[in-house]
Amino acid sequence: MNSKQITLSSCSLILALSIAAPVQAQEDAFNWSGKLQAGYQYDSNVNVRELDQNTESSDQALVTEAQLSLQWRPWRNLELKAGAQHSDYAYQEFDAFDLAITTLNGEASYDFDLVKVGVSRHDANAKLAGDDFLDYQLDTLYLSRLWGQQWFTRFAYEDTEKQFANISERDATATAYSGDVYWFTPSAQSFITFGYTDRDETAQDPQFSYAGSIVRLRWQTQTQLWGNKHTWQLGWQLEDRNYVGSMPDRSAARDEQRQSVHAKWQIPLNDLFRVTPKLEYIDNQSNFGAVDYQETTASLNLSVHF
Repeated sequence: MNSKQITLSSCSLILALSIAAPVQAQEDAFNWSGKLQAGYQYDSNVNVRELDQNTESSDQALVTEAQLSLQWRPWRNLELKAGAQHSDYAYQEFDAFDLAITTLNGEASYDFDLVKVGVSRHDANAKLAGDDFLDYQLDTLYLSRLWGQQWFTRFAYEDTEKQFANISERDATATAYSGDVYWFTPSAQSFITFGYTDRDETAQDPQFSYAGSIVRLRWQTQTQLWGNKHTWQLGWQLEDRNYVGSMPDRSAARDEQRQSVHAKWQIPLNDLFRVTPKLEYIDNQSNFGAVDYQETTASLNLSVHF
């Protein structure tokens, strides 16, 4: 998640999927994991995209994050997941842009051998400068399948609801359809993924409603270096938004194209600790001046995994 993007679904089919499970596994499999992270981020252009606020000034932030994930497989083909995450961005000068996000999530999936069917829910609460800012709910229904050893596909329907604390005209609901295709090398140490999303968002005020699409491409690989397994990742994304209603001060509707590229390197220090440098560049082009900008972020994080 970008520091200023809150893109974050219900497990209403858990009961149905549990009944459909034919045989209980020989043993219940329960796993959990956690992560604590702290680091530094340089941002060349501090902004809040959801509010169309752009400072055109740089700042540095202390970034902290805590994460807990639970996984339970009560039957052979049934998998249940739950998790919680909290992240905090504290800027040195622009403390009015300090952002804290707490996310709870749950997921249930059942593998029918031919295809895996899953549902998930993410509930996120964001605070800006310590005040309530945004509540975000995302419900997802997905189908996925592994084709042999090298291809994996996932198709999803997403339903989103956004509620802003003090600007109800930006409250919105959205539906989206997305598909992702993964290709793995024979060793499974590297993969390339291509994805596409079609999204329609309807806001209380028509000037914030839009139809949009996202194209994304990512490459990741793992190699042995200095006695440990390092992970490299490169990613590119292009988002297009065509807004419905005209802006108040002009006859034209808003139009926006957002292109981003990122590079990340995960360096293991030992079995528990990792250092991760990351660099990202964003080019946000629009006929609305407040969101026509470029931004570069560079971060260095130290994390402990358990």
